[in-house]
Amino acid sequence: MATLKFLSFLILQLFLIANNCEGMEVGFYKKTCPNVEEIVKETTKHYISIAPTLAAPLLRMHFHDCFVRGCDGSVLLNSTKGNKAEKDAIPNQSLRGFQVIDAAKSALEKECPGIVSCSDVLALAARDAVSLINGPTWPVPLGRRDGRVSILSEASKNLPTPFDNFTTLKTTFGALGLNVKDLVVLSGGHTIGMSHCFSFSSRLYNFAGKGDMDPNMDQNYINHLKIKCKPGDVTTIVEMDPGSFKSFDTDYYSMVSKRRGLFASDAALLTDTQTKHYVLSQLNQHGSTFFKDFGESMVKMGQIGVLTGNAGEIRKHCVEVGFYKKTCPNVEAIVKETTKHYISIAPTLAAPLLRMHFHDCFVRGCDGSVLLNSTKGNKAEKDAIPNQSLRGFQVIDAAKSALEKECPGVVSCSDILALAARDAVSLINGPTWPVPLGRRDGRVSILSEASKNLPTPFDNFTTLKTTFGTLGLNVKDLVVLSGGHTIGMSHCFSFSSRLYNFTGKGDMDPNMDQDYINHLKIKCKPADVTTIVEMDPGSFKSFDTDYYSMVSKRRGLFTSDAALLTDTQTKHYVLSQLNQHGSTFFKDFGESMVKMGQIGVLTGKAGEIRKHCAFRN
Repeated sequence: MATLKFLSFLILQLFLIANNCEGMEVGFYKKTCPNVEEIVKETTKHYISIAPTLAAPLLRMHFHDCFVRGCDGSVLLNSTKGNKAEKDAIPNQSLRGFQVIDAAKSALEKECPGIVSCSDVLALAARDAVSLINGPTWPVPLGRRDGRVSILSEASKNLPTPFDNFTTLKTTFGALGLNVKDLVVLSGGHTIGMSHCFSFSSRLYNFAGKGDMDPNMDQNYINHLKIKCKPGDVTTIVEMDPGSFKSFDTDYYSMVSKRRGLFASDAALLTDTQTKHYVLSQLNQHGSTFFKDFGESMVKMGQIGVLTGNAGEIRKHCVEVGFYKKTCPNVEAIVKETTKHYISIAPTLAAPLLRMHFHDCFVRGCDGSVLLNSTKGNKAEKDAIPNQSLRGFQVIDAAKSALEKECPGVVSCSDILALAARDAVSLINGPTWPVPLGRRDGRVSILSEASKNLPTPFDNFTTLKTTFGTLGLNVKDLVVLSGGHTIGMSHCFSFSSRLYNFTGKGDMDPNMDQDYINHLKIKCKPADVTTIVEMDPGSFKSFDTDYYSMVSKRRGLFTSDAALLTDTQTKHYVLSQLNQHGSTFFKDFGESMVKMGQIGVLTGKAGEIRKHCAFRN
């Protein structure tokens, strides 16, 4: 299947990870994997020698990776049962060349296992593919790490179209730190590759919706294209740079100057003074600067939103989030079916399972330490006062038991808990999110650490910000994850001071709605330690955005809820969810859950895989 053009479908990443090139350098693997560039180049050369047309898709794949979540290899990930990945978005369904990346990665895993990221392999392969078809070469700074998240909607929603005008293109590139010169230079990549008719057929048959042709396209070229592309044709492909589409050269600019650029986005380069000047200068100078310019812009683009240091991971296989794909392929289905069984009997278990995952990750990281029982010589986290109300351990134990029968000694309890929390939320009409797996279980669980480190319902904003920040979570994560209070119940003692003795003078909390206080006093008497009330009255069994409505009305149950109105950023988020009818909350919640689920994880040979979640091996 021939490739579409690689640049018209660049991605406007609305929530791009901040650009962080620190730690990247040419020769990053000099000591740990000195043959990395040679191995990738030889692999790429092998495939290009068989199919030269793979060069364009490999270049395009690198673009599509970098323009969604940064250059983190997220475009390589397969969809899972619980998540549709970028790869399955319509503009990415025509991507080819994954076998090149997989082959290079396999060779590198034999040479230096666990060292080289998939995102670095892709960046190198794109460079080598261009060079192998007589194009430029450029230095590729390495040190990227692989992202763990890939979401179809982020690719589908943010993709510019082949019909974009110059203003839209400039905005798209500018949002990613690329300037107008980068735009016109990288557009030169259209010198290689093919495109389906549907990407430009409106220019031939119905440009302004009146059955007309695009007046900015050469009439003779239109007539030529009409012979190949009939109205409604969704299968035919044509060359983007006729006559030299397999060779990387400057003919593209000649085509654009003659009003024969295939797409509206190509024609847009003649509508701006700076880009038009560049197009014409390459003709007058016979493309003397294009190769140099292209390499420089590729280096710049390859640094968008990179993950470095301890961020992300080094994937063993470039195509999967599913860590257990080979060792326990049914892990997600087994955990989901187990969780579904218990939730169908008791929907109120969803909130405790979500809370259990929180309480695990906030103490020693997401290592399953909250699941361990106390022993004769040690009081465990489970017995700390904030954890004594946790429920749902039977769900984790049942899933673990089923997995031990299916694939004994393979799946960690901490991974089971992360999956069960996600599935519990999804089963009560909440969001879902990809759960990167591969955690191992901790061997230590100490009561005092839970008492000391868990956020409390009495915390003000400053304390909350510090607690979350210590764990690598930001203010947005704080307000988003607080939205989990949309489900569940709470004991009166967690908020009764707001009703009866807020400052120690027998007073009420002035930051709580008076009518709500009176309502709560009917249920919660002073010193009541047994009664429970809904955290989100009326919809506490359903995961929705009503929590933010309650907070905005000063009816958040806890001091920590009210604290969200005392900070500009969190207050803005609360109100924005009301104004937008919660349009971003599910997506935001999933992203913050993925981030939280990576706190302090144990991997590799650290920790253990427990046989029983409540006991060390």
